[in-house]
Amino acid sequence: MDPHELPRAAEEIRQEIKRMIPETAIQADQPVGIQAKILEDGNGTKSYGGDALAGKISRLTGKMGIGIGWRFRLVYWSEPTKLLNDRKQGYLIPLKDINLTPGGTLQERYYAEVTDEPLLSSGAAAIFIVPA
Repeated sequence: MDPHELPRAAEEIRQEIKRMIPETAIQADQPVGIQAKILEDGNGTKSYGGDALAGKISRLTGKMGIGIGWRFRLVYWSEPTKLLNDRKQGYLIPLKDINLTPGGTLQERYYAEVTDEPLLSSGAAAIFIVPA
């Protein structure tokens, strides 16, 4: 996985999304009442969604030039986890630096095209965009 720097406009939206998630927001930066909704919470993994988050991710993918016909998942993994990627195609956008095995560190401000199923480090928070 070769990391690619996010376009400036996409990075600004990624920062807004980061503030919506308790695991990545700095308390002082977290806006009141504009948090993403927890869709699932089990075994240390939390999936986030909601209209506000979906709108921001739609804008983010537009600024990245991904196009339409893709869906997303925003997940926080408290334990090391294999990223399931049945179609062997997608984009991984970290909300904080994460370690991938194989692949090394994927830093904030970057994204990676994912064609395999890497192991994500514990404490990883990322947006995973896949074909619908």
